[in-house]
Amino acid sequence: MLSTFFGLELSRRALEAQQNALDITGHNIANANTPGYTRQLPSLKATTPGVIPGLGHSLSLGTGVTLDYIQRARDNFVDRQYRWESSKQQYWGARQDSLQKIEGLMNEPSDNSLHDDMDKFWNAWSDMSKNPENMGARSVVRERALALTDSFHHIAQQITDMKKDLDANVRVQIHQVNVYAQQLQDLNAQIKRAEVAGDNPNDLRDQRDALIDELSKIVSVRVNQDKDPAFTDREVTKYTVMIGNEETTPPQVLVDDTTLHLLNEPPPPSSNGLPFATVTWADTGATLDLGSKMGSIQANMEVRGDIDGANGYLSSLASQFDTLAKGIADAVNALHQKGQGLTAVSGLDFFTTLDGSTGVNAANIGINPDLETDLGKIATGAVPADGSVNVGDGSVAQAISSLSGGWAALDAIPMAATVPAASFGDYYGANIAQMGVDVQQANRMKAGQDVLVTHLSNQRESYSGVSLDEEMTNLVKFQKTYAAAARMVTMMDDMLDTIVNRMGMTR
Repeated sequence: MLSTFFGLELSRRALEAQQNALDITGHNIANANTPGYTRQLPSLKATTPGVIPGLGHSLSLGTGVTLDYIQRARDNFVDRQYRWESSKQQYWGARQDSLQKIEGLMNEPSDNSLHDDMDKFWNAWSDMSKNPENMGARSVVRERALALTDSFHHIAQQITDMKKDLDANVRVQIHQVNVYAQQLQDLNAQIKRAEVAGDNPNDLRDQRDALIDELSKIVSVRVNQDKDPAFTDREVTKYTVMIGNEETTPPQVLVDDTTLHLLNEPPPPSSNGLPFATVTWADTGATLDLGSKMGSIQANMEVRGDIDGANGYLSSLASQFDTLAKGIADAVNALHQKGQGLTAVSGLDFFTTLDGSTGVNAANIGINPDLETDLGKIATGAVPADGSVNVGDGSVAQAISSLSGGWAALDAIPMAATVPAASFGDYYGANIAQMGVDVQQANRMKAGQDVLVTHLSNQRESYSGVSLDEEMTNLVKFQKTYAAAARMVTMMDDMLDTIVNRMGMTR
């Protein structure tokens, strides 16, 4: 036999359930513009029915409704795809940014570029060959040579500085990964405590997902959510975060539920910026396998180079400029040593090293100090057999000038083995063209990833985001249901009033 007040209890449950649904809808509306917020859905469930006797059998009679749980509108598959493509997008974005900076460093084509300085250097020799005794022409050669060496020094220094900047970025990103890991560990603990208590901490889960999204920009990341076997009587999840190459066995775990595995934060570099930071695990010292073209940290390390700066894009670029600087120095010196200037002095190198080392490179190429102080020693003509001075001979200067077009003046020196091109201009032009190709590839790949990430973001937003039109519709639906439940209370009140105050009365 059901209680006399059963109808009121049924109505109360309906009012409570619809009020909760209205509150959830209001929460969605309030967070319509909150980044990372996931739309929440009330899951209403019929309560356990009561039993009333029938004719020879029992009947189940519904007892109303209750709010079973609050569900997040989240698609794990879309989340996984979004983070995967986001890692690729950030890789190509970081690579694009670095290559564009390098391209700006080259400043090609312009009147203030290395290519322009080389052209002016060769032209100065050509002009001097026509009037070797002219001190103004000799001064121009010296100034053009200084401008050329300064350009080499500037490029070499800029490459070194850029390596240090990228290394600083890598160090910041390693620290940021650890910060995210610690925050994820704390959130996992808070969420687990709530789940053990029977709660569904959806807002905390949103914070955790937002952290995973940010982490995926630095390094490839994936998550695994399993039922915690320690709890058999309730739904408690075990949340694991893995980073880097997915093919690595065992997986590279950053956060295992409430257990943390941090990356090793490298010590500060020495005065020369070395050694560069590496990405290793703090507990084992093993190197983190970043995978292939995933995350901004990998792009920065690929452009920067290894721990000593080698085997990176910038080190390859520096090697090309070293080859060019050494090739120019070797070729010019080989011809200059054979000639003489306004005096009988011969056999001088035109280019030397600023640091006194034996190998010329872009960072240390310089002009022979003797030639800087005495322009008359700049060789312009061949040495006569009788040892005299032929100040009007410009054959050596002309031969040096011809180096702009090839190696014809260097029969005894196999320059093509040192500078693999038809001329210095061709070698430099080929390297600049390759850089342009690399920049175009980065731009193209970044644009493609932008489209994919935007598509997945829109897809995720369409499922997880708040639609004000839909929420307003839900408001009307839940409000009307609430009003109907309130009407039931009024009706039950009238019925009870009849029973209590009117039945059994005598007149």
